[in-house]
Amino acid sequence: MNLFKAFTPVTDTKEQLRLHILWLIFIRVVLLTLLLGITALLQSEQQRIILPPHFFSIIFILTFYSYSIGSALILQKKKLHLRRFALIQLIADTFFIALIVYATGCSQSIFTPVFFLPILAGGLILYRIGGLIPAAAATIFYGAVLTGEFLGYVPAYFFATRYRPVTDFLVSTDIFAVYGLTFFLIALLSGMLARRLRFTEDALSKTVEKYDRLSLLYRQIFEDIMTGIITVDDDDNITSCNPAAESITGYHAADITGRPLNRFFPEISVEQTENRRVADLKKKDGTIIRVGYSCSGLHPAPDITLGSTVCTRCKVVTMQDISKIEQMEKQVREAEKMAAVGELSASIAHDFRNPLAAISGSAQILALDFAGQNGDEARTQHRLTDIILRESDKMARAITDFLHYARPDQLQYQWFNLRRLAEETIAAVTADSGYHPGCSISIKIPATLDICADRQQIQTALAHLLKNSCYASRATKEPIIISGSEESGEEQDGVVIEVIDSGTGLAPEIRDRLFAPFTTTRADATGLGLAIVQQIVTSHQGSIDIDSREGRGCTVRIHLPLPGSTPS
Repeated sequence: MNLFKAFTPVTDTKEQLRLHILWLIFIRVVLLTLLLGITALLQSEQQRIILPPHFFSIIFILTFYSYSIGSALILQKKKLHLRRFALIQLIADTFFIALIVYATGCSQSIFTPVFFLPILAGGLILYRIGGLIPAAAATIFYGAVLTGEFLGYVPAYFFATRYRPVTDFLVSTDIFAVYGLTFFLIALLSGMLARRLRFTEDALSKTVEKYDRLSLLYRQIFEDIMTGIITVDDDDNITSCNPAAESITGYHAADITGRPLNRFFPEISVEQTENRRVADLKKKDGTIIRVGYSCSGLHPAPDITLGSTVCTRCKVVTMQDISKIEQMEKQVREAEKMAAVGELSASIAHDFRNPLAAISGSAQILALDFAGQNGDEARTQHRLTDIILRESDKMARAITDFLHYARPDQLQYQWFNLRRLAEETIAAVTADSGYHPGCSISIKIPATLDICADRQQIQTALAHLLKNSCYASRATKEPIIISGSEESGEEQDGVVIEVIDSGTGLAPEIRDRLFAPFTTTRADATGLGLAIVQQIVTSHQGSIDIDSREGRGCTVRIHLPLPGSTPS
């Protein structure tokens, strides 16, 4: 195989050409040694082959070996012109062959066909020019040999053999013409063969490169795709399984490869169909998941050695875990349903505000009229109008909270002082009729702390938190604390706002669903306050945490990012 590669017609790099020339030198030495040695051993007394005297043979062989060794040493130079050096070697080969032909009988030499070897080697290594130049040199040298023979310039030892001198000019010319034409014909054929081999090799290299890329792409897709892929053979035995299928089923590929598919996944049918099917798949750990899968035929390339396909009924099964997808679809449907209900409810609540305002206004006018009257009937009417006003006010607050939750306003960012906002919020909360007089609120916010947010919405969120804390702390004398500070982190910078109370705290069952709408422990509340707070904080790309234990108070912590520091 290495000897064959030595004659492969590739000259894309200098190192490849250098290797080819080195092999050429080595092969010519071995070949010449074998030819001369076999000829000397196999000659007989009856048919003696023309050979030079031993003295001249030894001198020739030593000269030839010395030249070959010197050429191999010169070839190691890095700045050598390799193509020119190769042509010199080929011409030298034809010269040495011409000497051998002259010394072994000229036109009657058995070594004349050896001229073909440098011509073939030149065509393979250097293409057409590499074959034509040795062919021209061989023709010239052989013509010189025949001319010398015709003129009688031959060694004296020829006449001790069966050598017959050529005396006819036409015979000598015929031999020269036949061999000369043959030399050039071989040069052209070797060049064409070398070029064809080069084109074939280039095409094969490109094909192999494309195949390697496709194989790598297939392997990468097979390994990295999120869809589970399982292939089976004619007998429905598993032949391969990708990592996604391992993750979905819980089985490693080594555990199921070579075993029947229905042994591990009886829920999956391998009947080919265009429709995607759904099944409840039992994983290795026993859990049941919902998977969507499809099965289609797999048509591998035919085996070249057998002349037929490896399998005729191979199949590929693709699957996906759709448990979460179905759950998300269900949640989306529920969300769409709730959104529709919310829009309808918000519209109805909005329509309730006008008649509610009329009722409240009328009750206030009646209360003014009854205020100047005495008597039991007047007091009763005054008490009834107070009830109407109180309940109307409660309903108005409930409608306002519901509309804030169902139709949140667009954010209007602006810079404002957080301490001043807290003071205004406390004033608004303490002026509310639902405020508990025994509740005190203190502020621990630096006077220079400014934030960029929607001022109105942040005030609404603080108001809801303060009302909840006042209600929880109504039986204690400990003040409610509002604190604020800047925070710096690796991902973002922002502001932390805390509302701390020492009230009754929250039970675990309430704390787990605290931000769900309509969750409340108060009889006079709608249960939308904390849901609105979370909605406001989330719309600001912030977060809210609640640390509370039953009977130990509650701390609500809001993180608001500064502009330009929110991670994308």
